[in-house]
Amino acid sequence: MKPRISMLTLLAILAGIIIFNSCKKDTSDNGSSGKQEVTVYLNDDPSHDFTKVLVDIQYVEVKVDTSHNGHHDHGHDHDGDDDHHGWDEYGQWDTLGITPGTYDLLRLRNGVDTLLASGLVSQGRITKIRFTLGTNNSVWTDSVTSQPLSICDNRNYVYASLLSNSIDTLANGQSIIRIDFDVERSIRRRNGQYCLQPYIRSFCRSRTGEIEGQVLPAGIVTIVKAYNATDTAYAIPWFNGSFKIRGLNEGTYDVLFDPLLPYQDTTITGVQVTRGHETELPAVTLHQ
Repeated sequence: MKPRISMLTLLAILAGIIIFNSCKKDTSDNGSSGKQEVTVYLNDDPSHDFTKVLVDIQYVEVKVDTSHNGHHDHGHDHDGDDDHHGWDEYGQWDTLGITPGTYDLLRLRNGVDTLLASGLVSQGRITKIRFTLGTNNSVWTDSVTSQPLSICDNRNYVYASLLSNSIDTLANGQSIIRIDFDVERSIRRRNGQYCLQPYIRSFCRSRTGEIEGQVLPAGIVTIVKAYNATDTAYAIPWFNGSFKIRGLNEGTYDVLFDPLLPYQDTTITGVQVTRGHETELPAVTLHQ
């Protein structure tokens, strides 16, 4: 005789089969009690000035608010507040698994990113990410010339706040953090030397849009800039001229194609970006 399933048991089973994909923080433990899985991907906004930008990343940590209500006022959580203790009133720092070493940021463009770090962290709302940088940083101005890249003000910690709507959550509860490393805004020139003052931000693919297209003739060096009154992002096309700009807030953008001489600038106006979608532009041919 088969055992009978009570109504309460059936409801409990149905309640457990909830699959979703959003940018809202989740409390799934992925089979490890009291833990959640976090993965960090790194990509870059490009620069005209360098052929390589090598950044030495040693540690990646996330700050988790483990309070039951998760309603701490994180606006008062300043970078560096008791962080060296691993815990303060706003949460605790958990270290992710990473392969320490140098990463060439300029290889991460046009929608290409790299798996940087992953691991299980405490349950709760993820509010910040922190990078610890090493000293083996350098910039290349051409294929053979490199210069050391010091850390501005000797601050080797890099922070970014993480809003709940800037984290992708997969159906299995895994949290995906995509970090955009803005090279153009991160490298400074001081006393004839380059120094690194990193500017990073996170974005959620399902809540932001993308612009993609192709620049002709293929092989010319150009920067593609998508901008409006509140948002700006860049791309450098591949050798075939294809490009992609990710992490754009929904809205209307102008897209500037800024090539090296002798080619002339070209701008496309009124490009509509919708969250969760790719806006494909017609091929753009630049003229001398």
